[in-house]
Amino acid sequence: MNIQKSLREVQDKVRDEGWRIKWIPWQDAGRVEQVYNTPLTLLSGFGGAAVFVGAVWFMASGHAQWPVLVAALTGLLTIFLGRIYAAFNKQAGWIRVTARCIDRDLQERDYPARGNVKVVWECRLLCEFSHDGREYRVTPEASRLAGCPSRQALAQYLQEKIQPDGLCTLWIDPENPLHAVFEKKQWI
Repeated sequence: MNIQKSLREVQDKVRDEGWRIKWIPWQDAGRVEQVYNTPLTLLSGFGGAAVFVGAVWFMASGHAQWPVLVAALTGLLTIFLGRIYAAFNKQAGWIRVTARCIDRDLQERDYPARGNVKVVWECRLLCEFSHDGREYRVTPEASRLAGCPSRQALAQYLQEKIQPDGLCTLWIDPENPLHAVFEKKQWI
């Protein structure tokens, strides 16, 4: 069995674990999902990480604290700005469409946080829309980085973003309309 296909099956299984609505993939079948990068984002990611690790190592060696701390923070900032650039670059040509949310699944998820478990509420939506004369059914990615602290907060957020008749906003990649983001473009 192909290693990429096996890895993609694991990715799909983890992505769908616990969800009633199954993920509709936008990537090619059997291809591993990857984080979007450009040469600049690769350079900022690896370069920023190298500066950060080097600065931490330098501080651990007992050298000057403030200039090295500034270098470490600059490395982290470089990584962060590279990811923001990647998000803007990836979604630069995306278009806004009006879709209809036909189903939603709300779920309580546990994430480790500082030795404790942080509980957040997330949702998976199933939406339909028309683009260039074709009908599409998608499970859009969330535009938010984190879930909501309670079921009520998530329900309130969805009530604000999805009209009573199910109409909502999606941002789609016109080259691959199955790749959609709910409500607004992602920042990272």
